[in-house]
Amino acid sequence: MDVICVPSLGNEGLNGEVSQHLGKTPYFVLIKWENDQIEKFQVLESGSKHLGGRMTPGEFIASSGASILLCGNLGSKAIQMLQKAGIKIYVGASGTVLDSLHDWAKGNLQLAHMNSACADGHH
Repeated sequence: MDVICVPSLGNEGLNGEVSQHLGKTPYFVLIKWENDQIEKFQVLESGSKHLGGRMTPGEFIASSGASILLCGNLGSKAIQMLQKAGIKIYVGASGTVLDSLHDWAKGNLQLAHMNSACADGHH
């Protein structure tokens, strides 16, 4: 079983829009994925420092139990932190959380690497 984390703009669960700004995402959807299907999911408010919380988004994701992150893009610091925590990062997610999950399951999202990191510092 994998726990998949997807940043979301709203608390609508699987129907929430994927947040393209990881650093300022207001919610994370955690999905328990087993045997190629959703077992269950939960929506958590972000504890991000950018939103008045105590952790960076990377720290929040690493502490969530997630083993996979699906996101639009992210910066090099987040890539380094999450990879160090053993989390596989896939970029190119868009649409709803469910759309992104289907894209990942079909192999349509790319593994993140330092060369694909957002260079403008806004993720």
